[in-house]
Amino acid sequence: MTKNIAKIFDVAEDYRPLGRPIMTAVKDFDDAMDGGVRGGEMIVLTGAQKQGKTSYALWMTKQVVDSGVPCLWFTYEMNPWYLKEKFEALGAKQDFATFVPIKHSNNTDEWLEQIILEAQETQGCKVVFIDHLHYLVPFEQEKAGNSSLFVGAIARKLKTLAVKTDSIIFLIAHSRRLNNDERVGVNTIRDSALIAHEADYVFTVERLKKKERKNKDIDEIMEGNQTNYSKVALVANRRTGSEPFKVFSVESGRFSELTRDQIESIKDNVQI
Repeated sequence: MTKNIAKIFDVAEDYRPLGRPIMTAVKDFDDAMDGGVRGGEMIVLTGAQKQGKTSYALWMTKQVVDSGVPCLWFTYEMNPWYLKEKFEALGAKQDFATFVPIKHSNNTDEWLEQIILEAQETQGCKVVFIDHLHYLVPFEQEKAGNSSLFVGAIARKLKTLAVKTDSIIFLIAHSRRLNNDERVGVNTIRDSALIAHEADYVFTVERLKKKERKNKDIDEIMEGNQTNYSKVALVANRRTGSEPFKVFSVESGRFSELTRDQIESIKDNVQI
């Protein structure tokens, strides 16, 4: 008779993740994930539009590549020229080990797998960024509405793909339209709660606003209420359950972590 079962300690050896965890440039997040991210994991970066999700992913890519780990980018929102310019602004040079498909001609899971495997075999790419989830939804399906289950199925395919290829997939996903005074969170991902269910980790990225002040002068009104501070929070953590957040100052796409004292110094004026 064919043997289809065995003790967990015997079977587990065939599924041991390859290599060491890869650190993501923020120590507190890496500690919360028990050392970093691993092959077979899917990490969702979510937030409202224009809140810095892609900027944070680009900055993190620069840190990961500088640590010696090549990355692969599927960029549907900007063409490779503008992606290259973003990395140049962060200090990347000609030999910067981030790779993209020569032609972004497809969005099926079969095509994604083909590109990921080629990047692994030829360039040693371990970390994959997809910007963003809803470009993987066929236009006809999105137009028809009621896409929650379909989007959830895509998230499941991506998680399965991460496991199959032993890759680390960072998936950027928009949040839905937020209500007044509602903050972005694990339950605000656009179209499907199933996205968070499939993810190993969910991070929110949020550009912080100034606290409202009565009797503002015209200069304050013209400036608006946005600041150059961003809050990045680990809001779902399947590995350890720890959910820290960090506040960064952001200048020209560079994220600089604030100390506790620096956070204390701004909290009276900034909505943290």
